[in-house]
Amino acid sequence: MKITMAQLNYTVGDIDGNLNKITEAYQKVENEDGLLVCSELALTGYYPQDLVYQHGFVEKQLKALSKLQTITRGKPCGIVVGYIARNLSDVGKPIFNALAVLEDGKQIFEYHKKLLPTYNVFDEYRHFKAGNTESVFEYKDYKIGVAICEDIWAKTSYLNYPIDPIEQLENQNIDLLISINASPSNLGKQQGRFDVIASTAKRVNAPIVYVNQVGGNDELVFDGASLIVDREGKVLSSLASFEEEMKSIELNETQPGNFKPICDQELRFRQTVLGIRDYIQKCGFSKVVVGSSGGIDSAVTLAICAEALGNENVTAITMPSKFSSKGSVDDSVKLCNNLGVKLLTASIGEEYEIAVNRFVRMTGEKPSKITKENIQARIRGRILMEFSNQYGALVVSTGNKSEMSVGYATLYGDMNGGVNPLGDLYKMEVYALAEYFNQKVGREIVPQAIIDKAPSAELSEDQFDSDSLPDYRLLDAILKLYIEGNLLSEAETIECKQTLKEFKVSRKEVDDIHRMVNRAEFKRKQAPPIIRIQKKSFGIGRRLPVAAKY
Repeated sequence: MKITMAQLNYTVGDIDGNLNKITEAYQKVENEDGLLVCSELALTGYYPQDLVYQHGFVEKQLKALSKLQTITRGKPCGIVVGYIARNLSDVGKPIFNALAVLEDGKQIFEYHKKLLPTYNVFDEYRHFKAGNTESVFEYKDYKIGVAICEDIWAKTSYLNYPIDPIEQLENQNIDLLISINASPSNLGKQQGRFDVIASTAKRVNAPIVYVNQVGGNDELVFDGASLIVDREGKVLSSLASFEEEMKSIELNETQPGNFKPICDQELRFRQTVLGIRDYIQKCGFSKVVVGSSGGIDSAVTLAICAEALGNENVTAITMPSKFSSKGSVDDSVKLCNNLGVKLLTASIGEEYEIAVNRFVRMTGEKPSKITKENIQARIRGRILMEFSNQYGALVVSTGNKSEMSVGYATLYGDMNGGVNPLGDLYKMEVYALAEYFNQKVGREIVPQAIIDKAPSAELSEDQFDSDSLPDYRLLDAILKLYIEGNLLSEAETIECKQTLKEFKVSRKEVDDIHRMVNRAEFKRKQAPPIIRIQKKSFGIGRRLPVAAKY
């Protein structure tokens, strides 16, 4: 029997579009004697959130499932697909995160996900009921077990689930386990995911077909990286990371190999590029505009946007004031020339003086240093929004996770935007990403002068980030230990603690940074969505109250 993995990029809520994707994939293998395996909630996209409560939503995707069922009539190839099931016989008509097996115009099997994750970025108990259906079916003389994503993670979870779906399969003598998934990517996920898959294969003593979706949906990015392992956990076949792909194999005709995850730097780059591309395009935009300060954050943001959308769809605007250095403007020009991105110039000096004088007339007082700094940031934010209104280009903000953590950003100024690609990358990771990008393309795209210069917002005379913040190496270490916490690997924890020791940081200095993080929660609540990279991200992955003492 031939197994075909369909690693596809779905759009949440686009039931017709998702059905078309699956149909096109099926038509390529419909005359093969085997199974096409699609990912979790493939018909609705993951994660539909409260769309499941919209009138007609579940019914529409059930009709799509019926259409998918029909196209298998008279064909030797079946389909395994994720969808939302509704049990019409139960009081309240609960819905389930489900898997269907379609063969020859019929649905021959239905399975309901048993473990519903409700932690970190997941909230499935809000919408679904945990299943208790059988997890084994017969197909062409094969005895096949099934699981949906979290079902294979019970032994690794800190939640102490009351059941372990894999334990229920251990003595079933299955020939194959099919696991359909919507497993979002983050640093360290690929290796951790493979370890779970390999150990599960050994537990059930059977090969595993593990199919994951790919693509960005809001903050989450799915890396694909689908694979098939043998009963010993050795890789029989694998699909690309961060790309749509299909592959068919005969299980008994493939030689096993070893698993190798992509490196962290490549993951950061490719995940951010895919996340930005999908967010912008799935929201109906084709063009973006970015404020170019001549600093590292705007430089990397522009490089990512050009890579994701094509340089012809990216516009940069440099907005110098009397505090802007000539080098910063020149660096913006060089960067945009290297990227092939159009650069516009809008000096804010005159508007800044008007705003300051207006404030004096209104209050009878001169604005404070911080007020004058934020006036500049908000003028720049307004200019970007004007361009967006005129030309339909989405504003992309540029704040990194270090700055967003401690509130080193201006509401309605540099925080303006529809999405933020760097919001889950710490400052030192942004520098590393610039160097990686230059190495990747084999020439200097992000000018070395931008990488080497001391970071500065250039909102006051001789202003540098170090006037307000610790060295970024130290700041990043403090923030990772506080925000990521026990989700850091042992090696990452040791590295952060060594950095604190190297800088001889005091407990008071650490506590001061923690307080800055806590106080800045109200800003982050109003920030644009970020592309998730870390194990613990702001927004969907870290939800805290604003009006609180903690």
